[in-house]
Amino acid sequence: MRLHSALLGVAVAVTVAAPQFASGQMRPALGGTTPSGAIFDHLNDATTRSMPQAPSPTVPAPESTWVPDRYVQVPGTDGPVMVPGHWERRLSDHEVFTPPLLGRTPNGDIINFPAGVRPPTGERQAP
Repeated sequence: MRLHSALLGVAVAVTVAAPQFASGQMRPALGGTTPSGAIFDHLNDATTRSMPQAPSPTVPAPESTWVPDRYVQVPGTDGPVMVPGHWERRLSDHEVFTPPLLGRTPNGDIINFPAGVRPPTGERQAP
């Protein structure tokens, strides 16, 4: 009878203690929602955090500008002179360097325009 009472006491102790051990193993790790939740929590934090605001970059003025073929009126000619397309190098807001150019008049004559510093295309009348 004593043995029976001892076994009954052990069985009751195991029955009471076993759910606590089993549930203790099922608890999530600290800081996570699941046993591996800490990994997912860090990933979620990294992907949902706001991005720092960077200053918008300033776009520098282009070094060279393409000027397409155009017709200009040159004093001493009968009509407009065709000036071929060319690249102009920017020196400042109101100055560009133009390469030497050859213009063609309506009657076929060629006019030489030497290289030099001039106002930008929109601010000048001659090539």
